[in-house]
Amino acid sequence: MSGKVTKFMKTQKYRFDFGADGKLYTTIFHGKIPQPELKGMVCSLQNCLYGKTPDVIFSYLKLHHLEFSNFHSMESTLGKDRAMGWAVYLLHSDTYGKMEGRLGDADFHYAVVDFQENTQAYSEGCYFAATRTAWGNGEPHHNVIAQTYLCHKETCEECGYFAIRKAIGNVLYTIDSSEGKPVLPTFGCVDMAALLAEIETINSKEDAMKTAIR
Repeated sequence: MSGKVTKFMKTQKYRFDFGADGKLYTTIFHGKIPQPELKGMVCSLQNCLYGKTPDVIFSYLKLHHLEFSNFHSMESTLGKDRAMGWAVYLLHSDTYGKMEGRLGDADFHYAVVDFQENTQAYSEGCYFAATRTAWGNGEPHHNVIAQTYLCHKETCEECGYFAIRKAIGNVLYTIDSSEGKPVLPTFGCVDMAALLAEIETINSKEDAMKTAIR
């Protein structure tokens, strides 16, 4: 990496959270990552088992000779209250403030969660992809794509709430939403990492479906 690219960049904190199957895998580091390389890093996490994301991120940093320090990762339990609490907050809150508090002082944050709880009577869960980016000296940008859902197994009745939300600064606003039949399927493969990689350009539920369901 040419020193000219990062010479005038300040060191910033990066955080990645990928959660599924009751586990949350968190990666944190400090560095100077130009925008094209950060985009490439996020794209490299597609088709990757969530538990392998720390290894993939570390390998990407080394392979591309990017400037970083204080790299560490951790694994924690992702229960229903935590996962659904995040999703409901992102879907319905007017601000991103509570999420900021949970994330500490990360300048850049990328998160994906795919959670489902199954009982004999129902299946309940959520999906979300969320980013916080802080380029230059302007206000941070936030992007959210999220869905909560409930499926009654006896009747096969499904209901859910889906929304795409954005913010410049801390005030979230909804640009597309849907209530009733879930936009993202409650069973099968939903590519949330693909949604994360393209989240800044997805502005409708149709865009989200094309990206996540392949």
